[in-house]
Amino acid sequence: MRYIIERPLQSLGTDTMLSYLVDSQKISYVSQGPLRMNVMKMSMQGLKMIPGHISPLMSLNRLPIEKVKQRLGERVRSGTTTLLTSAEINYLHEAETELKRTRHLLVSSSIDYCIGLSMSPEKISPQIMSFCRKRKIPFIQLICMDFKQLTHVIWERIREANFDYGTVIFPSFPSHIDMKLKKTWQRKWNELATKFQIPTLFNEIIENEPLPLPSLKMLGIYPVKGGLFTGSDADYCILATDGVNETLKSVIVRGTIVYSENLLERQQGYGKEIIVIKPRRFGESLISRV
Repeated sequence: MRYIIERPLQSLGTDTMLSYLVDSQKISYVSQGPLRMNVMKMSMQGLKMIPGHISPLMSLNRLPIEKVKQRLGERVRSGTTTLLTSAEINYLHEAETELKRTRHLLVSSSIDYCIGLSMSPEKISPQIMSFCRKRKIPFIQLICMDFKQLTHVIWERIREANFDYGTVIFPSFPSHIDMKLKKTWQRKWNELATKFQIPTLFNEIIENEPLPLPSLKMLGIYPVKGGLFTGSDADYCILATDGVNETLKSVIVRGTIVYSENLLERQQGYGKEIIVIKPRRFGESLISRV
């Protein structure tokens, strides 16, 4: 579908208008002014347009299908256009099966998704890093009960095995522990990752919250996702605003409406898995697994 979005920049106190040409599911051109083309035009007068959110929903393969559908619905209604999720494994030989099961759970998703692995720190090994390189797994979440678990890993071997692809490795700590202790563990992990040159997210990821820009860049998702630029996917949200309050009106993924106010069940199965060709690489780093 080919169309033009005209967004006035009144918030900047000017009459300038940005025009976005959406073609083949991407923003193919951005103009500072109106575009004179014979295609459908969509005016954003009185509305607000923002990039779609990329938010985490980890260990999806441990949830029943009904819960997955419920969570997906909640994320779409909050403006998520790409989901970051993982397949939880205990051993390497489970990885293929659990990744397949996770993809199957997301087969009806209307939004795009990116899949990594989750495991205990004791299970990470050079063989798992080699698997991630071959299968283009962009991240590993280490589920920790205690920071000491991270100190028992031989990080030199992990770094060597991870050199070619650069899978991003980050820990998650129990939600019930003291916030001060959690920050201390996160700081210690950041020091450990820096010492051994392990690519990581330096801030804890929080479920239900959009990933910040530094994390998107580290994962290699930005700027194809998470921005409104020439060449990026046409993922955006439209909000109604009265200057104080904002209400989500529509969610658009690759130029197609997947949610419009209360009409949630739209475009089921439209979402695609996003494959990160190379984490920490900006530009054309994504493809879609069809």
